Amino acid sequence: MLKVIYNEKDQTYKLHKNYPNAACCYKQILREVRTIAEYKYKLLSCVTFPQDFVVPPDVEAVITECRRPYSSKVLQKDGFSFVHPQKPDPTPSSSPEERPSVLLWGIDSLSRMNFELTMPLTYKYFREQPWYELQGYNKMGDNTFPNLMAILTGFNQTRSYSKCRPTAVGGLDACPMIWKRFKAEGYATAYAEDWASISTFDYLKKGFRRRPTDVYGRPLVLALEKELQKKDKKELPYCLGRKSSAEYIYDLAEQFTEVHKNRSFFGMFWTNSFSHNDFSLPSAMDARMVKYMRTLEHNGIMQNTIIIFFSDHGTRFGLLRKLAIGFLEERMPVIYIRLPKWIRDKYPEFLDNLKANKNRLTSPYDIHATLKHILELDTPAEQLPRPEGCPTCHSVFQAVSLSRNCFLAGIDDHWCGCGGFTEVSSTDQMAKTIAEQLVEAINQFLISLKGTQKCRHLKLDKIMSVHRKGNSSVYLIQLSISPGGGFLEASAEWNPKTQKISTSVPSISRLDSYGTQSRCVQVKEAKKFCVCKTNSAAISPG
Repeated sequence: MLKVIYNEKDQTYKLHKNYPNAACCYKQILREVRTIAEYKYKLLSCVTFPQDFVVPPDVEAVITECRRPYSSKVLQKDGFSFVHPQKPDPTPSSSPEERPSVLLWGIDSLSRMNFELTMPLTYKYFREQPWYELQGYNKMGDNTFPNLMAILTGFNQTRSYSKCRPTAVGGLDACPMIWKRFKAEGYATAYAEDWASISTFDYLKKGFRRRPTDVYGRPLVLALEKELQKKDKKELPYCLGRKSSAEYIYDLAEQFTEVHKNRSFFGMFWTNSFSHNDFSLPSAMDARMVKYMRTLEHNGIMQNTIIIFFSDHGTRFGLLRKLAIGFLEERMPVIYIRLPKWIRDKYPEFLDNLKANKNRLTSPYDIHATLKHILELDTPAEQLPRPEGCPTCHSVFQAVSLSRNCFLAGIDDHWCGCGGFTEVSSTDQMAKTIAEQLVEAINQFLISLKGTQKCRHLKLDKIMSVHRKGNSSVYLIQLSISPGGGFLEASAEWNPKTQKISTSVPSISRLDSYGTQSRCVQVKEAKKFCVCKTNSAAISPG
């Protein structure tokens, strides 16, 4: 019953009633300003508006209600976002043509392989346009948080928790996110993510006390999930009102880039709701994704914007992960990069290096280095800053060595997709010893954490498979545990002299959904292992 009309000349929005006689009003969505700001929103009283009402510049998000004249029954509720122009901060002397904008377009849990299978139209579009793929892109951590933090801060997970304190109120506010660097250079900034309860900086974390970017999508998402009719698919909040959850995020991205296309901007727009729990569901967004890309192209956004289309990892649990390809499926997320024509013309070496890096090993730390490189395009390579978590990592606009290994890319051995495996009999005594020691290591790990007293003692249930990595003493083992039936995958280094293993317990992968088995603990590291003394089942995050 309503549509939003954007006037490019004066950068204003009109609410147009497709049924002029309808009685419509809007409720402004505001962010809470207290310590619970990340989890609460304010909804103001409904303001009636006339035909082609110009949205006030202080209104960034609304819930609308439309009725028949003189009727109290709401016929249609909708949610809308509005990105208004801002007064630019003082900027360096360089012209906009020398300051490319940056757009991070992210999708949770989408591997390179599954992207090609489930989103063939988008894949075809990328292949026909000047997009450059990094097929050797390897995740560096288990779930979303460490991989995105490596991109946004250059920190490893340990440093991310100690420096940014995501479990403390206000901790993330002081975190040196890359968007702060861009903001300091005069860029407009934005961050938005769907599925409020599971979002990167809020699941078992405290989120941001203050708005982290100029445009921030969380209040909108909180309100949409609460106020509009919700339809779940695969236990995902897939539909909110008349649109999919992801479309609100990408529509916001479209608005943000359009409003700020004549100044430099940095935006990250991240979605979980059509990919996280079902490896086939991305197909539902395939045609619409191409439409979004073509809209960016039509709006002139690609003329001065470096766009990174990427994921954090592949499918981490479920049927696809249990297949023979599951090991690489989890570790190799999709990533494509598009450069504006003027950068391709001015810096042809960037293009040559991107092409050369297509089949070379890269990691999220390299993307962090690339974002910093964008701020210093003319700085010699040897003078560019390196990520703290990986001093040997660098911008992908520089050539990656053919001999690079996972250690040099900042990737823990368990998450490394490189190297071949040979099968070992699961009935071998060594395999049984490794499996038993792994389960005991998990038990001791749980005991060492606070707040895990209600977790049950675990036992080895069954060894699924054992593989030796190359000629090394590292073994990859899949096993199930009881109680709970958890399906795990771990890398362990076996010492034949001591008959002992060494492994990093937090790096052990959980290949099935742990659901509410671990609802009695709030420690994130414990959730994929803990089986509470009373439990039921549902979904797992990341």
